[in-house]
Amino acid sequence: MFNHPLMFIWLPLLLLSGCQPQQPSSSEQELKQSMAEIKLQLVKMEKQIKEIHEIATASTAPKAKELPPLADLDNQDKLPSLGQSDAPIVIVEFSDFQCPYCKRFLELSFPKLKQQYIDTGKVRYLVRNFPLSFHANAESAAIAAACAGKQDSYWPMREQLFANITRLNPELYLSSAKQQDLQLPDFEACLDDPAIKASVMADLQYGQQYGVTGTPSFIIGRVSNNQMQTPKLLVGAHPYEAFSAILDKLQQDN
Repeated sequence: MFNHPLMFIWLPLLLLSGCQPQQPSSSEQELKQSMAEIKLQLVKMEKQIKEIHEIATASTAPKAKELPPLADLDNQDKLPSLGQSDAPIVIVEFSDFQCPYCKRFLELSFPKLKQQYIDTGKVRYLVRNFPLSFHANAESAAIAAACAGKQDSYWPMREQLFANITRLNPELYLSSAKQQDLQLPDFEACLDDPAIKASVMADLQYGQQYGVTGTPSFIIGRVSNNQMQTPKLLVGAHPYEAFSAILDKLQQDN
């Protein structure tokens, strides 16, 4: 049957080649490698898009913690304040002058927030100090701002301090006071007043009482009889849209 003279040569070769996967050529291997790399890049891109989406969603619809009612919101009208005193909604900011995120909020979100809500009488804006222990100059800067406030210059001093966040020191406080035409003897005496330092620490303790742990943090809610009803704690330097979403809902719920 198998008596062809070449049978003993080509039959073993046939048997070896049959039912065996062919080895891919070098060009095929390169193509498969390229496809695998493209697939890996697509997976990475999909992950990045998902992360960007999560950040964007968190920015426009931030999670805010509900708090119990807050009493004595303005510390008997002693806190720095913007807007009408009888505004139906109040925002209380807890801030640290050495915090870069507080500076970011001030530069990117606060101007439009002030224009759209504070200046229009919809919102009253209050500030409390929250100097973090690992920021060596945050407490002294808060004292300097409070002392400027004694001469009705809290807000200009606030801007000056945040504009110089990396070089907060007594020399800066005095030079800023001079630029604002403050009474320097009174300002310098205030810097050493234990009562001012006590007021700064009282702000810190007030925030801690309601769960504030970092800066910037904001307590936002409707107000009745100087008490905030169903307040919410929002943490972080969120964009303007995050605040407007909360404020608009509070207005609608009225």
